[in-house]
Amino acid sequence: MTRFNPLIKVAFLSAVALVIHGSWQADAFAGPIDIATPTGLQSGDQFRIIFVTPGTTNAMSSDISTYDAFVNQQAAGATYNGQTIHWSAIGSTDSVGASVHIGVTGAAVYTVSGTNLSEVASSDGTSGLWSGNALISEPTRDLAGNQYTGVVWTGTSGVGTEYATDVGGGVTKYWGLGTSVSFPGFDNHVEVGNLNAIVNPYDWISLGYSNGLQFNTNSYQIYGISDVLTAIPEPSTFVTSGLGILMIGFARRNRKRN
Repeated sequence: MTRFNPLIKVAFLSAVALVIHGSWQADAFAGPIDIATPTGLQSGDQFRIIFVTPGTTNAMSSDISTYDAFVNQQAAGATYNGQTIHWSAIGSTDSVGASVHIGVTGAAVYTVSGTNLSEVASSDGTSGLWSGNALISEPTRDLAGNQYTGVVWTGTSGVGTEYATDVGGGVTKYWGLGTSVSFPGFDNHVEVGNLNAIVNPYDWISLGYSNGLQFNTNSYQIYGISDVLTAIPEPSTFVTSGLGILMIGFARRNRKRN
């Protein structure tokens, strides 16, 4: 069987998701964004990028691949080291929790801040997103550095699982992406997080029962996170190193002549 080219596969999934979700808000990017190596990383270090989609969508689909396609479409072909980055949605459905879906790795997670990248998780990498500690930098920007406020679809608890609530009488209700919950006053609601959370360490991903449940037909943004990337020196590093080597060579040559 012929294998899909990665870009063709993303485009196909995006088209499928578009049919399911309806219209998406247009990208905020004029063209593909080239991600810079975060400051302080050495060649070979691993890292991931987290961002907020500039566009919005509803939360009616229970298929996590629908949201993966959405965040890839919203990333608009962003690259690192000349390679197109693949992204995953940070969200939970009835069949998969966010922490399992995106994977827990040892790679540090960075968020866009203007034209730079600043660390967002603790030193234990992606698991720091679910550590219960306040994030070093909240993920409130898209890949172009545009900042947003409001709420974002997650369907997720503070520990990276599908958000669930004991509604009394030993009954637990689940409020993940695409879940059609029937409950007085909260029919067809899904859990959201808060962009620019400053009160509770979990607020960025989960606002709780009373504040965090929204109609799944509403249109909100989603978090996207990259696959694990391996740092390479920026071109300026190569240029500086090359010039340094040339200067040392010339100096040695001159010493020999003298």
